[in-house]
Amino acid sequence: DDRFHRMKQLNRLYEDKINHLRKYKVTFQNSLSICFPGFLDLFNDGYSGLAMVILKKYPHPDLIKNKQPETIARYIEKHTCHKKVVSMRYAVKIIDFANETYPGCDYDDIEVKILQDLLEKVEMIKNDADETLRKIIQIAETINEYYLILSIDGIGPNLASRILAEIGDIKRFKTREALIAYLGLDPNISQSGQLDGDHLSISKKGNKRLRCLLYLAVTCNIRLKKVNPINQFYQKKRQQLNPLNSKAAKVACIAKLAKIIYGMCKNNTIFQR
Repeated sequence: DDRFHRMKQLNRLYEDKINHLRKYKVTFQNSLSICFPGFLDLFNDGYSGLAMVILKKYPHPDLIKNKQPETIARYIEKHTCHKKVVSMRYAVKIIDFANETYPGCDYDDIEVKILQDLLEKVEMIKNDADETLRKIIQIAETINEYYLILSIDGIGPNLASRILAEIGDIKRFKTREALIAYLGLDPNISQSGQLDGDHLSISKKGNKRLRCLLYLAVTCNIRLKKVNPINQFYQKKRQQLNPLNSKAAKVACIAKLAKIIYGMCKNNTIFQR
């Protein structure tokens, strides 16, 4: 099915954009620490909300210090979804912070221009990545297995579509062990003379992207603390006679989750708690 091929290619493109975005964010934060140190700590919306809106117009505290709260509040109200009362509250908070901040450059230095350029670059790459993810989800929504994977605790549209993109057509795996091998979760074999032994370390010869996505899905599932087969299996591995550490237990849960996904897709059933 060509849909799986397109999803996989888009997912690789999405991961590439995300890697570039991480690098630009680091550079942006370094520049911000010079021009407007501590500014992002005022907000909880990171790189997609009010903080970026303010920095576009006021990338340096000296550009805010002499402003009236009403001026800042009107700007916030115009460019965000915040109403007048909330905008005024944020305006006062931002002005107070600007008066207490000591930047490492003047407002007309080249560092401020660099900060604005980096901000535009971060926003552009983020928007491109979001659009690529939207395309992946749009294709996934035409495939029945997407909704089955989406029913699993801790997995949302982002993870469900990308997991499906990396698995591809589940029918190509004749057994669930074949899927485990594709993930690189089959154990390493140690041989010495005529003696063989299976060790806990995994081969890691399979699809590392899918393995990482399932690890993230397992982590989200465990954080929810819901009673389901994956969380119960994790607790069992952590509390057994020879308990595994948290990371090793989560790796064991990846294999459990992969088997559950295989069974769900083969039998066309949703996740059973």
